[in-house]
Amino acid sequence: MNKWENHQLLGENRLPPHAYFFAYADAESARTFERERSRRFLSLSGTWRFAYFDHPLQVPEQFYSEYMAGWGPIDVPGMWQMQGHGQLQYTDDGMPFPVDPPYVPSSNPTGAYQCRWKLGPEWRGERVILRFDGVETYFEIYVNGSYAGMSKGSRLAAEFDITALLVDGENLLSVRVLQWADSSYLEDQDMWWTAGIFRDVYLVGKGAIHLQDVCVQTRFDDAWRDARLSCAVAVSAAAGWRIEWALYDGARELQRGGGREPAWEAAVPQPRQWNAEDPYLYRLEISLYDDAGTLLEVVPLRVGFREVSVRNGLMYVNGRYLKLHGVNRHDNDQLRGRAVTMARAEQDIELMKQHNINSVRTAHYPNDPRFYELCDQYGLFVMAETDVETHGFVNIGNLSQITDDPAWEAAFVDRIERHVHAQKNHPSIIMWSLGNESGYGCNIRAMAARCREIDPTRLIHYEEDRDAEVCDVVSTMYSRVQMMNAFGEYPMDKPRILCEYAHAMGNGPGGLSEYQAVLDRHPHLQGHYVWEWCDHAILQPEVPGRPFYAFGGDYGDYPNSGNFCCDGLIYPDQRPGPGLREYKQVIAPVKVRAVDAAAGVLEVENRYWFSSLDGIFLLVQVKAEGELLRQERLPLPPLPPGQRQEFRIPAPPAGHARCYLDVRVMREQATAFSAAQHEIAVYQFALPGPAAAPAPASARLAPPVLSEQRLEYRVEGIGFHLVFCKLTGKLKEWEAGGMALLARAPQLNFYKPCIDNHKQENEALWLPQHLDIMQEHLRGMEVRRSAEAVEVIVDCQVAPPILGYGMRCRYHYRVDGAGRVQLALSGKPYGGMRDMIPKIGLSLGLRQELDQVEYFGRGPGENYPDSKACNTIDRYRCKAADMFEHYPRPQDNGNRMDVAWARLQRPDGKGLRIDAPQGMHFSVWPYSAGQIAATRHDNALREEGYWTVNLDHKMSGLGSNSWGSEVLDSYRVYLEEFSYRLDLSPLDGEGRA
Repeated sequence: MNKWENHQLLGENRLPPHAYFFAYADAESARTFERERSRRFLSLSGTWRFAYFDHPLQVPEQFYSEYMAGWGPIDVPGMWQMQGHGQLQYTDDGMPFPVDPPYVPSSNPTGAYQCRWKLGPEWRGERVILRFDGVETYFEIYVNGSYAGMSKGSRLAAEFDITALLVDGENLLSVRVLQWADSSYLEDQDMWWTAGIFRDVYLVGKGAIHLQDVCVQTRFDDAWRDARLSCAVAVSAAAGWRIEWALYDGARELQRGGGREPAWEAAVPQPRQWNAEDPYLYRLEISLYDDAGTLLEVVPLRVGFREVSVRNGLMYVNGRYLKLHGVNRHDNDQLRGRAVTMARAEQDIELMKQHNINSVRTAHYPNDPRFYELCDQYGLFVMAETDVETHGFVNIGNLSQITDDPAWEAAFVDRIERHVHAQKNHPSIIMWSLGNESGYGCNIRAMAARCREIDPTRLIHYEEDRDAEVCDVVSTMYSRVQMMNAFGEYPMDKPRILCEYAHAMGNGPGGLSEYQAVLDRHPHLQGHYVWEWCDHAILQPEVPGRPFYAFGGDYGDYPNSGNFCCDGLIYPDQRPGPGLREYKQVIAPVKVRAVDAAAGVLEVENRYWFSSLDGIFLLVQVKAEGELLRQERLPLPPLPPGQRQEFRIPAPPAGHARCYLDVRVMREQATAFSAAQHEIAVYQFALPGPAAAPAPASARLAPPVLSEQRLEYRVEGIGFHLVFCKLTGKLKEWEAGGMALLARAPQLNFYKPCIDNHKQENEALWLPQHLDIMQEHLRGMEVRRSAEAVEVIVDCQVAPPILGYGMRCRYHYRVDGAGRVQLALSGKPYGGMRDMIPKIGLSLGLRQELDQVEYFGRGPGENYPDSKACNTIDRYRCKAADMFEHYPRPQDNGNRMDVAWARLQRPDGKGLRIDAPQGMHFSVWPYSAGQIAATRHDNALREEGYWTVNLDHKMSGLGSNSWGSEVLDSYRVYLEEFSYRLDLSPLDGEGRA
C-alpha cells in the first residue's frame, strides 16, 4: 500500500507536537521575540529547484541524492499552481476525484523540491531540527540522499531531527510533495485545490539540554481580581539542569523564581487582564542553566491573564459577559493563494480591528503560528479551528462516513492534538474548534476528549454537534433571523453562536441590522461570524485594464463551483467592500440614539464589554441640504461597559428644510491599528423642517410648440426640443442648450442584473417567469396642449412572452415652456404573478459627456433597503464612473437610496437635474444592464458610450441567499400598483435648472 493511501500511517520520524516558541542565547535577544535572532535559526525559505510531474514514480531516482541544477526555480513558500505548474481547481464541497477512501488518483500531481545550505561551526554539537510550517498535501523528505521522514496534515507543522544525516559543508534537502493523499478526504474545505510547500521552512538548533515544551495557564480568584500563573515545561534531559524564571510588566520585574521542578505556580496580584479591547501582555522569561551554572537558553513567552468560563449557560471572559462579533478567515492572497505573507495577515487583522470586529474563526484550519501572536498583540478573540473537513462525502449521501468510522480515529485525533499543543499558550484563543462540515460520530467524540485532556481551560466548538453532546458551545450555520429569535427565546444550557451567517457573496450581505437586533435581544446568543472575510479570486496580472480576477471554471477546471469563492467582505486585494463597511456600523460598540433630536438630547450606550468610553468623543454636525450649519466636539465621560447616559447639546437651529443631525463617534488617540481621530461609527437623525412651501411662481412662459409628423411628435421651445416616437411611444430625442441629453429612451424595468445573493430567486422564480425578457408594447398614445405645457401620455403593456401576467403602465410627460419635463409613472398588475421581483423603476441613457454627478441622498457608498446603516443622507459629488462598484463578477450595484435630487452634468455645468418628490433609488453605470447581466468578469465590461441612469421607485433588499438568508418580507418588492414622479430639468452653464 502506498504511504499516501494508508490512513493509519500519519507520519514517519515526525517529532512529537509541542508549543510554538524559540530559544535565545540571552535575555536581550529574547526580548525581541524575533525568531531570526534565536540562538540557532536558519531560514530555508527562498528560491528552490523544482520540477513538476504527473505521477509520483516519474520523479527520477537521482533527485533524492543529487542536486538537479538544470531544474527551474520556484518560490518557497508558494503553491506550485500559482507559479505555473499543474492545474488549479475550485470546488466548494466536492472532491475532484472519485470518492473511494483512502484511495486517490494514481496519476497524482507531484512536485519535487530541492535546496542546499551550509551550517556554520556554531551548529556543531547541536541537534538540528528541520521544520515545515505547512505543506499540502503529503510530503517525504530526504537529506543528502537518505530518507528522513514523511508527514500528512497540510496546515499543521511537522518537525524532523536530521542531525545524523548532515555532513560538513553543503547539505542537500529533497522534498517530494504529492497533491493527493488519504488525508485529502479530511481537507475538503471550500477553497482552491492547490499544493506545495506553502509556509516557511527552517532549521532550529537545540543543545543537548533544552526546553522541549512549555505550557502556561492563568486563572483568577472568585472575585476576578488576583490571578495565578501556572507553568509546566518539558526538558530534554531528566537531570543536569535548573530553571530560573521571571515575569515582567514591560521593563519592570514582577516575580522571580526557579528550581529543578518542571512545573510551578505564582500568585500575581491584580494583573491587568487581557481581552480583545485591551490586549495587555506580560512577558515570561524562562532561563535554562546546566549544573555548572552556564546559561543554555532563554525562552520568552507573551502572557495574557485571561480565563474563559461558562456559567448558567452563558460564556464569560475574565468573569465578564461578552458577545463575539466575528468573521471567518481563510488564508488567501490574490497572487499567492494560501501562501500568505505575514504582512498581509497583519493587514487583515488591522482591518478587522478598524471595522469593530472582535473575533476571528480560523476557517477551516490552523493558521501560520505567527498569526496567533498577532491576535494576542492586536486583540482578537480567536476560535482556533483545526484542519478537518470531510464535506465531499455529502455528495454520496453520507457526510459522516469516515467521521463515524473508528478506523479513521487516529487521523482525526492527530489533527486536534498537534493543533492544540502548538497554540496552547495564546491568550487570544478562547475556543478550540474540532473542524467543519464533517458530520458527526465517534471520531468527533474522540477529538473532543483528547482536546480537553490537553487543555481543559478553553471551550470546545463543533457546529455539527447539534445537541452539544461533547461541545461547550451550541453552534449553527445560516440560521434565519426568525430561527435565531426562537433559539434566543428557548435557550439551551450552553451559549449559542452562529459560526457562519450572512453570506457576503458579491453585492451583500443584506439584513445585518435585523440579525443584530435579534442577537442583541437575547443574552444566550453570544456570537456570530460572517462568511467570509476575503474573496478568493485569483488575479491574472498579465491581463491589461481593470483587474481580472479568475474563479472556478476559468482554468478549464471541471467540476467547479464558479464564483462561489468570491464571498468576502474584502476584495482579493484587501480593499474593504461595502459589506464590511455595513458590518462595521451594525456591530459598532458605541450606540447613539436620539431622545429628542430637535431639542439636542442624545443617549449614548457603551456596548464595549471591557472598556469605558474614555478617549472617545462625538463629532456633532448639523447640516441642511448638505450645508454645514454647526459643528461641535463632545468628549465622552468614562462610561462603563453596558451603561447608557443622556447628553445635551445646544438645540439645533430650526427652520431649515432637509436638515439632519449627524453624530460621528471618534477615537481621540492613535492605536496599534488606527490613526488618531479614527471613526468608530456614524449616526444620523432627521430634524424637523418647515412645511413644504409652494414652489415659487415662475415667469409665465409661452408653451412649447407641438408639431406632428407621420411617425413622431416634436415638442420644442426656446433652446430645446424633444421627439416622441409614434411607433413605440418612446422619448427618443432630447436636446437643450445646444446639447443632446438623451442617449437611450426612458424604459420602465422590473428586473435588474442578478446579484449573487439573488441567484436562488433568479433561477427558481424570475427566469422561469421570464422576468428578464419582459417586452413593452404600445397600447395608446395621447398628446394634449394646454396654456402652459404639452402633455404626452403613453399607455403600454410590459409583460413577458408566453405567460399571461404583466403590468399595464403609463408614462405621462408634461413639457413646459422652459424645457422642463415632469414625468409621472404608474402601473397596475394583471395576471397571477405574486412572487417577489427585483425592483420597480425606470432607466434611461444620458450622454457620456455628462460625467459629473452630484446628488442629495444616502451615501457616500452604495446602499440598499436592508444594507444602509453606514450611509448617511447628505450632498455628495463624484465622477459618474465612481458610482459603479466593480465586483469580480458583474451584477447590480451602486444604488443610492433616499435621493431627493441628482445632477449629471459636464464640467461647464450643462446637463440634467432630476428631482424626485417621493425620493428615489439612484444609480449610474457606464454599461447597459444587459451587458452587466451577460458578462462573466468585471474586466470584460466595455463602456457603452453613454451612462445608464437608473431612477427607481422600489428596490428589493439584498439578503444573503447565495448561501444564507432570503430577503426579509419587509424588504421585498412585488408586481403591485405603483405611481411616482420625476422632474427632469436641463441645466444651463451655471448649473441652474
